[in-house]
Order: sequence, then structure tokens, then C-alpha cells
Amino acid sequence: MDSTPLQYGMRIIGGRLKGRGLRAPAGDAVRPTLAKIREAFFDIVGPRIMDAVFLDLYAGTGAMGIEALSRGARMVYFVERSGVVSTLLSKNLALIEDGLLDRKSYTVMKMDAKKALVQLAGSAAKIDIAYVDPPYEDTRAYGDVVPFLIDGGITRDAFLIGIEHTAHAGGTPGSMKGTLFESLHRRVYKYGDKYLTIVRR
Repeated sequence: MDSTPLQYGMRIIGGRLKGRGLRAPAGDAVRPTLAKIREAFFDIVGPRIMDAVFLDLYAGTGAMGIEALSRGARMVYFVERSGVVSTLLSKNLALIEDGLLDRKSYTVMKMDAKKALVQLAGSAAKIDIAYVDPPYEDTRAYGDVVPFLIDGGITRDAFLIGIEHTAHAGGTPGSMKGTLFESLHRRVYKYGDKYLTIVRR
């Protein structure tokens, strides 16, 4: 029997799977995105989630990607390098009863974020919407992975990316300089000590 606790405060908040609880590990090994940030992000995304290809980068428990599936995404790529956490992510997907989720509508990629992006760039996949929630101290994610996601041939011409960060994380998207970010529309939202930067083209 699976002993990983169901976090009943951690539920799908919209769409056809609304109200379903998700499993999360004890301790601070995973930092699930707060419900209010998830809700705000999908309010911003709005109807464009319907039939979209969604990327949940640094997926953790998979809450963002499952939320996207619940709200009508056609395909979700979950990227999580931790074997333990990706197993938990798969268990969360399995919590959803057969008939409510087409197993062909998602792929779990157990690998480093940059490696996953390189693999996606070499495939026919084109991302419409992405959510990036790396460990806040991971400066490589903000300085290398995010620009590659934006400009590596992975996203469609019209894309929307949500990037979660803090004011003190090195190289946060809200403070990035350079032609790549300056050419895009950006808006930063604050939720307590956390920030959500929306980048779109």
C-alpha cells in the first residue's frame, strides 16, 4: 500500500478533475506551487489552455501539469529529474481514474531540465504554454534553461510561460537584461515573498 500522504490542502482547483487530492512527500524535498499561484496562472492563461501543448518543467508532484490536463490541455510534458519525485508524480497521475485521463495525453520525462528541452527541440513537439518552477537557488535554471526554452525552437511563435521565483533568487526573470527578454512582453505578479513572471510573445 502506498504510504505517501495525500495532501488534502493540495487539490486540483479547476476543470473536470477539480477537487481531487494529490500526494506530496513529507519534508521540504518538493515545494509544490501554492494554490493561489496556480489559480492566478491559469486565470491569466484563460481559454488558451484548451487543446494546448503544456510543459511542466521541474514538475515535482505534477500539480501544474495535472491542472492543465484538467482544464483541457491536449498534451502535457512533465519534466522531473529526481527518480523518487518522478515516481510520486506518476502515482499522482495514477490517482486519476481510468476514463478521466487519456494516458496518451501526457509524458513523464525523468531527466535534467536542459536535457529534456534539447530532446523536445529535436522532436516535433511545440510548446504553447509552459510553467517553470525550479529550486529558487538554481541560477542555471534562470540564466540558461529559461532562455533556451524561449529561444531554442521548442515553443510556438505565440507562447506563454510562467516562471516562479523569489526576489532573492539569482538571475530572476524579472531582472534579466538582454535583447531576448527585452523583446518580449513581461509582467511580474507578487504573492507574499514569491513572484510569478509571465513571459509571452
